[in-house]
Amino acid sequence: MTDRSASASGFWERLALAAPVVYAATAAAFLYPLSEIDLTLIAAALTAIAALLAVPLARTSLHTWVIAAVGTLGLILSIWAGSAISGSPTIAGLLGASGTLLLGNLFSTVLACGSFAITLRTLTLRRRIFSLLEVLCVGLSFAQLVAAHRFGAINRPFELADSIIAQGGDPTVALLAIGAISAALILGLLFRERSLWRSLMHIGIGLLLLLGVLTSTHMLGLPSPPPASTGLGLRPDEKNKQDSDKKSGQPRPKDSQNDNERLEFRDNYDSQGKQVPLAVVLLHDDYSPPTGLYYFRQTAFSQYNGKRLVSATSAELDNDIAASFVTRKTQLGQVPNTDEDRVELETTVALLADHTRPFALETAQTIEPLENPNPGRFRRVYRVTSEALLSKLEMLIGRPTGSAGWDEATFKHYTQAPQDPRYAELAQEILGTLHESLRSDSVARALAVSIWLSRVGTYSLKSGHAKADDPTADFLFGDRVGYCVHFAHAAVYLMRTLGVPARVGAGYVVDEAARQGGSSILVTGANSHAWPEFYVDGVGWVVDDVSPAQSMDAPPPPPDPDLQRLLGEMARGLKPLPQSEDRPLEPLIETARLFRIWLTRGLGLGLLVSVIALYLIKLWRRIAPHLSSDGLSRVAYRAELDRLAEVSFRRGFGETRERFADRIAHLAPSFVPLTQKHLAAKFARQGEVDADQVRELSRAVAREVRGGVSWWRRWLGALSPWSWLLSR
Repeated sequence: MTDRSASASGFWERLALAAPVVYAATAAAFLYPLSEIDLTLIAAALTAIAALLAVPLARTSLHTWVIAAVGTLGLILSIWAGSAISGSPTIAGLLGASGTLLLGNLFSTVLACGSFAITLRTLTLRRRIFSLLEVLCVGLSFAQLVAAHRFGAINRPFELADSIIAQGGDPTVALLAIGAISAALILGLLFRERSLWRSLMHIGIGLLLLLGVLTSTHMLGLPSPPPASTGLGLRPDEKNKQDSDKKSGQPRPKDSQNDNERLEFRDNYDSQGKQVPLAVVLLHDDYSPPTGLYYFRQTAFSQYNGKRLVSATSAELDNDIAASFVTRKTQLGQVPNTDEDRVELETTVALLADHTRPFALETAQTIEPLENPNPGRFRRVYRVTSEALLSKLEMLIGRPTGSAGWDEATFKHYTQAPQDPRYAELAQEILGTLHESLRSDSVARALAVSIWLSRVGTYSLKSGHAKADDPTADFLFGDRVGYCVHFAHAAVYLMRTLGVPARVGAGYVVDEAARQGGSSILVTGANSHAWPEFYVDGVGWVVDDVSPAQSMDAPPPPPDPDLQRLLGEMARGLKPLPQSEDRPLEPLIETARLFRIWLTRGLGLGLLVSVIALYLIKLWRRIAPHLSSDGLSRVAYRAELDRLAEVSFRRGFGETRERFADRIAHLAPSFVPLTQKHLAAKFARQGEVDADQVRELSRAVAREVRGGVSWWRRWLGALSPWSWLLSR
């Protein structure tokens, strides 16, 4: 080995010693939110020692599968021992509760981290493919360190977010900067090769990935909520999101049936991402709903199509629903307003996610767009004037249902129900539960339906009725296990069978207790809901929700009060937290912002220059045999090596040039004499051979490659700017 090679080898060996530092940092990042600081430091130190011990272990004669099996067994035993110790009354009697917990954590965290580290590091030293698993573990550890910021929780982690928000900054920038710097350093440490060119190529790929993250990530603003998955048509699906954005601000014709605006019966819902914040609503007047729940209606389904209820196709129906987002103050359909039944209430809605149309506290009368006080946070902001219900539903008994202004077709539209006779039979059975004096009252009939369904139904997202011809009948006359769409359809069908004009409303419902005395209401994906409602003359559409007494699903957790307050203040255009006088973080925030800008530009420019340089070098190496006769055999041989490398024929480590030529003789037989010409000129000191003969051999190799390799492989190789780096 030459001095230069020895020096390069020593450099990479020294760089390999940085792996224990990376392992220690990864262990600390993983355990920091989970364990006490002393256990975290002990685990980090043990992990670093384990990474060092992996070097001699990798050089032993033990089989790789034996090391992997023993390491996995050690990891399992460590976790099991920690759990057994923590739950042992005997050890608790000897060491006390705190001592037992500490000893259990030593096994389940410290020894487990050490076992995992020595196993993974040994496998990586023996098989470079395991370095991908190293990178994955490092990335996941640092990602979970700031996982509390996910799903729109911009106020977490508190230790970092509070101080940045107090200075008017965005914690997203700091979190992404931490992640980007950590990723760049870790990629530089883990991508190591004996060849300098290959190492630079790997680091370049890592920087390219980093550039992609910096340029494609929304540095400001909440993480994008996942696509709508409840089938309620409240938010656009991913495939229709672009179309929704284009149509925003334009009235949607009432007769256009959008796939996103249909109620879908689905089985086994996935509740992932339900707590993602979707909007914040500001109450400008104090209002306590009679049911204790705020209903934010976004759409309604009143037209029966033979299987389910869909949006009405006539513009004269359901005109109390905003068809689309508006560009100016808009009056909705005439809303009954009696002083004793309703109260005028103003609200401001700030959307954090795209929606198919605006939603509003029932019952909306006017809607107008507002200037967005924080475009980095909110998609759009609008104000709504609602006529909110004051009366309890029981107080409406005795009022006629329907409207005196409806014609016969409108009344028929809102009372059309399935022809299945079982609905009529069940409706009469429910009617029998009412006192005889109330059986002819339409409001009492509607209330009887919702009360009966609440008593006999079981709420669960894990229902199975979607494949039935009539999912509602399969639910209602079957196990009666379903979610809001099933209960809403069943209630409306039974109400209509009893002659009560009814429809299904959809939007969001939030418990009044979630306000916690404030004026902000945080709306999340968990608040998506569909409910039955019926029309009372002189009052309008009133919500008559079904609340099953039995539930197989746990209720969603309450919203984060700190996040609710923070987003509410942002929607008002206020500074979330008072700024301190010295404002110590403001220069840091500005520096981070400038660093991100210049880093992105620098990486982009560097990548562009690198790609251009690689293409120019590749082009020069290919045309050099045609421009000069000096050293022709060498440059011609090099050009054909590059051509072969483009189609994945490369000389292996330790393989001689003659053996390589013989190995590919089936593809390019002319490469054998070209190799001999090159070696003769280089080592035999015979002087330069016939230039015409060398060029002819070079052209022959090119023809043979074209004839033996498919065109698409040759074109892909030609487009690769770094293929010449792989030839040797």
